[in-house]
Amino acid sequence: MMLRALLTIGAVQAITMVVLLVRTKVLAVMLGPESVGVMAVIDKMLAVIVGTVSLSLPFAAIRFLPERWVAGPSEFRALFTSMRRVLSALIFLAMTGALLITLFQPALWGDALLPYRDAVAVAILGLPVIGLIPFLRNAIAGRMDQNRSMFVGLLHAIVLTAATIGIWWRGLVGYYAVYAALGVVLAVVVVRLATRGTTVPQHTPSSQRRSALGLPAPVWRFSGALLLLTFLAPYAALFVHYRLLSNHGAETAGWMQAAVGIGLAVRTGLGSAHAVFLTPNVNRGGSPGERMEWANRFQLMFCLLAGLAVPPLLLFPDLAIDLLYSPAFAPGAAFVMVFVLTEVVNLLCGTYQALVVALDRLRYHVTINLVAQGLVVAAAYQLVGPFAILGAGLAGLVAPVFLYISTIVFLRRSYGLGMTRRVAARSGWLLLSLVVAGLTGASLRDPTWESLLLKAVTYLLVSAGFAVLLTGHERTRIRETLEGWRARWT
Repeated sequence: MMLRALLTIGAVQAITMVVLLVRTKVLAVMLGPESVGVMAVIDKMLAVIVGTVSLSLPFAAIRFLPERWVAGPSEFRALFTSMRRVLSALIFLAMTGALLITLFQPALWGDALLPYRDAVAVAILGLPVIGLIPFLRNAIAGRMDQNRSMFVGLLHAIVLTAATIGIWWRGLVGYYAVYAALGVVLAVVVVRLATRGTTVPQHTPSSQRRSALGLPAPVWRFSGALLLLTFLAPYAALFVHYRLLSNHGAETAGWMQAAVGIGLAVRTGLGSAHAVFLTPNVNRGGSPGERMEWANRFQLMFCLLAGLAVPPLLLFPDLAIDLLYSPAFAPGAAFVMVFVLTEVVNLLCGTYQALVVALDRLRYHVTINLVAQGLVVAAAYQLVGPFAILGAGLAGLVAPVFLYISTIVFLRRSYGLGMTRRVAARSGWLLLSLVVAGLTGASLRDPTWESLLLKAVTYLLVSAGFAVLLTGHERTRIRETLEGWRARWT
């Protein structure tokens, strides 16, 4: 069941990634490293704004809506509608304030962005889309409908790609303008999709009778607890990118964005299952032990899929940069491993972080994540200046490593829960495989027969290691799934 669900999610995500590949390629070829580097900073700035004013309501959707859906469609729709209205109002106020700042006090965004004031202003018009689409996608996942949630992600990818048409019109300004226009249409369509099959409740559901501004008190407590974190997490990413832009220039920022882009591609391809499959299921209920068992089974399958899919990217970083961007971004290939490793550790940690949130240990979750993001800022302050892209990558890696270790320790001490030996072994083999593949790819970048042979041997060893770690049940399920697919196509 889990393997089939993950493979279905992966298939839809593969299509989404192809669409996003087209977008990234067009942006890279038409804009070049400098504009792509500036675009990365603008996008991070918008993420800070949205992350702050959204009060973590997109995350709250995946936390609270699954329980409402189990209670009944009317309960689900009532809470969904209230959350959507509050979020829309907050984003509209933020957009208005950000536009006023851009028009009258643009220096507040930083001197490095002053030459791109028009692009910043138009990009701000897309804040409603940036804020609403993740919420709507999580709301649909909250209906326990991961396939439809994945479809929303695909539609958003199509909008992002179609927005590149605006580059022919007015460069970055044109791109952001088209994205804002198409995104609003998409948001309207997805709202209908999220409420499909539900009816407007005739009375206020019991779960929402004690509420403020239309939201139950538990939702406000959840959002309030995460408020500082929803600001600091995107701010840390913005700090890293802006410091690199200021210290080393837009071209270097563009090279780093290429390496970051490979890592984001990995997160996009592998991370969707966390949002639309893992999180809703660990929030359906059950004892801590039952939830941990489910998370461990998910982690086992995730490590297997990641271990087979990611190493080829690291063995051929130059090819990945050329395909996703262009040869102009080639200097970023040397740093691909660091950013990919960061995203994979983030996902490994995310499995158990979702469990912490599902168990309502918000104080710990917020505290430990604040410490992690503070470490990113401190590391970036020290490392970006002397080490440029490498320093930025290492700074970003600090947070997930710290979170991964501390979360496992917390679950063990607080609940007596932990990874099984098999999960620990497979996770360790995954991380070791990524490091070996990354070092091999970075040191053997010339396409000689010797280097190709060594890379092939490396991948075979990686795959053999995962084959040894398979359980008997997994071997049976994999064989049955492959036989089922073969029967469909013959």
